[in-house]
This record gives sequence, C-alpha cells and structure tokens, in this order.
Amino acid sequence: MRFVACQSFAGAFDLGATQAGLQLVHKVEQKGGFGLANVDKNRHLVKGDWTMQACPPAQWVPHTTEIVTGNPPCSGFSPLSPKDFRGSGSPINECMHALVEYAARCGPSVVVFESVAQAFSGGRDLMQLLRDKLEGLTKQQWTLYHVKHNAASLGGCAIRRRYFWVASRGPFGVEPVELQRVPMLRDAIGDLTGLASTWEAQVPIHPASWWIKEQQMDAPTVDGHHVDWTPYARRAIDLIKAGETWGVRENIAKVAKRHFERTGDLPASWASSRDKTIAGDFNMGYNQLVRWNPDGMARVITGGALSLVLHPWEDRPITHREAARIMGFPDTWMIRPIRRVSGLRMTWGKQIPVQTGRWIAHWAKQSVEGQPGSDHGTLIGEREWLIDHTNLYRKHTHES
Repeated sequence: MRFVACQSFAGAFDLGATQAGLQLVHKVEQKGGFGLANVDKNRHLVKGDWTMQACPPAQWVPHTTEIVTGNPPCSGFSPLSPKDFRGSGSPINECMHALVEYAARCGPSVVVFESVAQAFSGGRDLMQLLRDKLEGLTKQQWTLYHVKHNAASLGGCAIRRRYFWVASRGPFGVEPVELQRVPMLRDAIGDLTGLASTWEAQVPIHPASWWIKEQQMDAPTVDGHHVDWTPYARRAIDLIKAGETWGVRENIAKVAKRHFERTGDLPASWASSRDKTIAGDFNMGYNQLVRWNPDGMARVITGGALSLVLHPWEDRPITHREAARIMGFPDTWMIRPIRRVSGLRMTWGKQIPVQTGRWIAHWAKQSVEGQPGSDHGTLIGEREWLIDHTNLYRKHTHES
C-alpha cells in the first residue's frame, strides 16, 4: 500500500510508516526542505524509488495514493510559543491547510497528521474546519477521528503526549499496544556509556538493553555519537567542574543560583551574562537545560534538546545518536552522512517518535484494507470521534 509524506520533516514518520508495511511514493516539504536530507541519505531503511520536492505547496506534484501522512509545524499550538502567536488563527497553521489541500489532490482514503495535544484541546475548531475543507475539495464525506496518544503508551521510551488528526472515508479504529513493561532512559541510551564523542562509527561498549532489542534498533556499530558543544552547555559543565552536584531534574538556573550563593560568583565562562543573570535573580526562562532521570522515562526531545538535556550520568549534553535513540531511530539510521546538513541538531525534535508513526500508519493501513481496530473512540460530534491512548503506559510505571 502506498503513501505520500507531506511535511513529515526528518524521517521518523516516514520510517515508522515503512515499518508498518507502507511504500513511500513521494515526499514533499516547504521551500528549504527541512529534514529531507535525513531521509534521502537513509533510503536503505525508507526503501523504494520515491521522489521528493522542496518548494511552495502550489508546486507539489500530486500522486494517487491510499494514505497521506505528515506532521506540519505545531508551533501554532505549542506552549513554548509566545501567547500572541498561538491559536487556530496562527499564520503557521497555513501549513496544516497546505497539507489538507495537497492531500485532496492525491485521492487518499485516509489522511493523518500529528501535532501537539493542544491542537485538539485548544484548536478543535480548526481541526473541524480542516475536515470540512477536505470534504469541500474532494466532494466526498470524511469522518474525523481525534487520536490522543503518548509515545510511552505505544512502545516508545519517552513521555510525549501528542495528537493525531485522522480523516477517513471509511471506518477507522485502532488497538492498544500490548505493553509488558516500559523502558527507562537507561534502557534507551545506557549501552552508549563511555563512547567517544565522534561522528564516526564505533562499537558500543555495553550490551544493548531489552528495549533496544525488542524494537530491533541495535546494530554492530553506531555513528553520530557526537556532542554539539555550545557556550550555554559549557557554562553548565563549568558549574559541575566548580564543585556543584547536579541533581536529577534540576535546571541550570537552580544550580547556578546555588553556586552563586555558595561562592559569591559564577565561573569565568558566565562573564558575558553574569550581571544580567544575577540581577534577574537567576530567572532564566521556561526552556532551560535540565538533567534527566536515568531511572525514569525520557522526556520530550525538542528542537533544542542537544543544548537543553544534560546527560544523566556523564557530564555533557546528550549526543545526536542519543537523541535519535530516544526518538526511536534504529542504529542503522545513518547520521554521519548528514553531519554537515544545516539544522541537523534541530531535526531530532522536529518530528514524531518512530513507534508512534508505525502505530498510526499500521491502523491507517488496516482501516483502508477494511480491517480497522475495534477502538473507534467516543462520538463527540457529527462524524467526529475521540480516541484516547494517552495514559495506557501508567499501569507499568509511576512516571507521569
């Protein structure tokens, strides 16, 4: 069964759909082609003679296909965006409109895109409007399914609450992932402990965890285990070098303030921001560098994760490979060939976990084949259903 990927960015959705048995035909992105290189250099995993475009939406070439997938920018609803930018009328949501308009030209049976959970809770009116637009363009009737989910409930290693907009011309349904247990952060990246920071391939020192093996993510070598050092990250490590113990889930502001109160100063690397930081009583904003808990589930990999996540037991930020692992990419997904691609460090968080893409793509495929899952959700409007698999992971952990 064929699918077209529209604004699916850096490859996780494309890979997940491929693992679910779908065949990529064409991949389109906006001008600039953010994330295209990641997938183009990994055609050994996203297989087939698929084509790609990076251009304005009006120039996207339609391909007749059964399924259209995507994850257009979510910043119109993300709590990380400024308040005056958020909402159904945010200009960035034109990307969602572009996806629906393109899908209508491809004649699919199912259209699905991912966004943040707030796209449903705060943007249901837009989600309904997009369904109505699809009906108007295709002259066909579509049922809208709001699918709330969480990577942790779908076999992933991170607590990542998100939302799938699913429009289907026939019955659609899913089944839950049967979890026996959920992976902790240590299960996702523990075998990479002690490796050198390098783009080159190297052999992991420790055996792969049960989760890595269960997800068939392991390989003889890993590449891309490279730390991107930024001045911000170096300031964090200098606090540790100066004697501070960085606790689990502590952010850089708390550690810096504690150091200042203990010593009366900050390390030399803080010179350019020292006075402003102290004058602001160490109010360093919402999005700060934090040390994650190795014995808890991973949190959300964002576009800035390589600067914002302190490794849980090594004194450094996480690497490209570790971010890829947390997002569900197998070690056969090559990073070294794309090391010079502009914006690479941002791409890991600008997509969805592979496991969530595989799950929704599988049930889209099953539904097109007339074998939808039994969970159709709860009817909440005219041809509008709500499916919620957000918290199914909780019976296996106290993490929330």
